[in-house]
Amino acid sequence: MARHVLDIQNYNLAMKHFWLTFAFICTCSLTQVAFPQDTPAFTIVAWNVESNRPNQPPVSDSTVIAGQLKELMTSDATKSQIVVLSELEPKDIFRYTSAVSEGLGHDVDFVSSGSGGFEDTDSLAVIIDRTRFEIVSAIELHRWGSQRGNFAVDDAKSSDFGALRSRSPLAVKLKDLSNSRQFWIIANHLARGESDLRIDQAKMLVEWAKSINEPMISAGDHNFDFDFHTQHGNEAFEAMTKENVWQWIKPDPLVDSNWSQDRRVRDRAVDRYPDSILDFIFVANQAKTWIGESDVIVREGDFPDDDKTSDHRPIIGRFQPQ
Repeated sequence: MARHVLDIQNYNLAMKHFWLTFAFICTCSLTQVAFPQDTPAFTIVAWNVESNRPNQPPVSDSTVIAGQLKELMTSDATKSQIVVLSELEPKDIFRYTSAVSEGLGHDVDFVSSGSGGFEDTDSLAVIIDRTRFEIVSAIELHRWGSQRGNFAVDDAKSSDFGALRSRSPLAVKLKDLSNSRQFWIIANHLARGESDLRIDQAKMLVEWAKSINEPMISAGDHNFDFDFHTQHGNEAFEAMTKENVWQWIKPDPLVDSNWSQDRRVRDRAVDRYPDSILDFIFVANQAKTWIGESDVIVREGDFPDDDKTSDHRPIIGRFQPQ
């Protein structure tokens, strides 16, 4: 299985290629791509940190993951001004924001969501470097128009009866302090077990992007099951990309971003869904004109994961706005 490893050793080469490509495009096509001098590039890391469930054996350790998050923010290869976290336990938000702040060496601000299944232990958060961005507003997209982004548990026997079952997309409007321009970051962890809801969520994101004529980036665990061999995702992926409202910033080469142990096999080294990707970065509206690239961050020994580490790899996106 071919794997692309984004690490410190490869970073200089990767960034050299990125900026040489950017310089070449600017030189050859100045009339089409003319970036203001006051628009520096920025970086996003999105990561499903795998939360623990109430009354279930632990599957991760937030102290360990916070340490890994701090390392990501300390390294020049993965330092980011925007961090999107999914599958977050609310009690861990301050641990993770502190890790980002310590790694960057800057003050941070954040927004976390109120929705999320399993007694709300499956929430979302957007953390920003306050020296570069300012949070203008934030909303959870429970519904837009006729499309739902979540639904209430209707099983009267469930302890979550009446509560929101899944994660509603968390949309956060940011202002770039370098030039006062504004754009949206949508933190996503679309429904896993309810395929119909996942499709509805994808359709809702399309309708919302069409209604709000501002630059948008959707980042996180979309659960789109994009298969490397067939080059197709599930029905929700098709719904998200059908009208070309959202454009996938596709890693090249593709790298498996989630480890799911095969329950039929005792060997932990067997992945139930090999050669597939669940974690994505999409752009919509004016952000589709930005120069961007993404990679899956692979670290030695990250897969298979254990009961202290996440079963997802972080995904990183680099953008040069127009």
